[in-house]
Amino acid sequence: MSSARVTPLLSRQPRHGRTVAALTALLVLAGCASQIPRPPSPTPEQSADLHTRHAAALREFGRWRLAGRIAVQREDKGFSADLDWREAAPDFSLRVAAPLNGGTFALNGNAAGVVLLSPKGETYSAPDAETLMRQHLGWALPLAGARYWVRGVPTPDHPVSGERLDEQGRWTDFAQDGWRVSILEYTAAAGLDLPKRLFMSHDQLQVRMAIKSWERR
Repeated sequence: MSSARVTPLLSRQPRHGRTVAALTALLVLAGCASQIPRPPSPTPEQSADLHTRHAAALREFGRWRLAGRIAVQREDKGFSADLDWREAAPDFSLRVAAPLNGGTFALNGNAAGVVLLSPKGETYSAPDAETLMRQHLGWALPLAGARYWVRGVPTPDHPVSGERLDEQGRWTDFAQDGWRVSILEYTAAAGLDLPKRLFMSHDQLQVRMAIKSWERR
């Protein structure tokens, strides 16, 4: 008498049934995950306190270095390049290096004035960076204000309008000195919340920055 082969019940279950069971288990797990409580949003008073502390910390952050990419567009002309910007007030150094032999220019300044080194090795000087950039590059960023804007904070003691803040009290938009500044994304760096992507515009000039790293100096 031959013995009958016993097949485990699991193997007898139709493939369709196993698929339905697996999907059901995933839906149950997803439902449990959705029930995990989220941290409550800050109250208006808490947001105001966060904003005050955030603004003070950024304005005290006066010695720094950022590295990333910059894209400049003016009407139908534009370029993108690597960016290295160092600040140790009143000294600063800004280097823009375009790829594919597009040239590199450097701005170095202090309380006495600013010097521009062109891609051809020519040297020019002026009392401020904006004058040199406009004359020799065809576009200009007001560094006196932009050194604050790239940190995500308006320039102190200058009128500001159109301010928008997120729940953490950080600026996302503001207008100052004829420029519109938008902080599109923040990152945690150097013990602070600092911009990772920002957009600055004035008339027909648009400047975008994607910041890869921040350092304290």
